[in-house]
Amino acid sequence: MQDMFREAQHRLTEATTEMLYQWFEDLLMATFDDDVMRRLADMLRTGSMPPNKAGLDPYRVLGLDKSVTDDDVKKRYRELLKKLHPDTAGVKGTEFLLHVLITAYGQIARERGWRK
Repeated sequence: MQDMFREAQHRLTEATTEMLYQWFEDLLMATFDDDVMRRLADMLRTGSMPPNKAGLDPYRVLGLDKSVTDDDVKKRYRELLKKLHPDTAGVKGTEFLLHVLITAYGQIARERGWRK
């Protein structure tokens, strides 16, 4: 009987995981008409994250090249912050992407000496 319970639990976990992945992908694709968000969704879906200490290239998360000015980085961060913040996004479920954005910006800030 325990084997039957474990098997049912395993099937339920797999189905739930698949539903969450689909929901996440649908949310990203439908809500954010932004190339950076689409690329992030593709990376998350395919597992093709670029190698890096943080797991993601922070400049790619912001959709920028490493050679951009500090002001351009800050401007893009503010734009994406408005799109992803739960109070302004217009949809639920953007907290994870907001966390990815904040982490990427923090890494850039440390690299450029804005923060220690």
